[in-house]
Amino acid sequence: MSTAAPMTGLLSPYRLAGIAAPMTVWALHLVLVYAVQGITCGHGLANPRIAGLEALSWWLLALTAAAFAALAWTGLRAWRGWRAADAGAATPAIAARRRFAAAVASALSVLSAVAVAFTATPVLLLPGCA
Repeated sequence: MSTAAPMTGLLSPYRLAGIAAPMTVWALHLVLVYAVQGITCGHGLANPRIAGLEALSWWLLALTAAAFAALAWTGLRAWRGWRAADAGAATPAIAARRRFAAAVASALSVLSAVAVAFTATPVLLLPGCA
């Protein structure tokens, strides 16, 4: 049994906001990728090439890297919450509930990372404004 203090705060893996955070990161990534691509292609700003890729591709890759970093942070936090769920629980039922919530948040982090990868794959395979 761990003696670490239980996780608190808005994005705690035991709260609804913490459980929904990975899917929110994926949704924001999806919206930003389509918005940046639409604005860039609509105004004709995707022409310059940097190191063999269009500037649009670099921006989309930066958004993808930021999304992966946020998902890694939420997944790590959920995993730590799962390991520390027993520490602050007064009863076994509370510990079980916390472990379940943290496990769901962790699984959603993995699922969201797969979704971000599927969203980002065309960025690497297709021209920005095809």
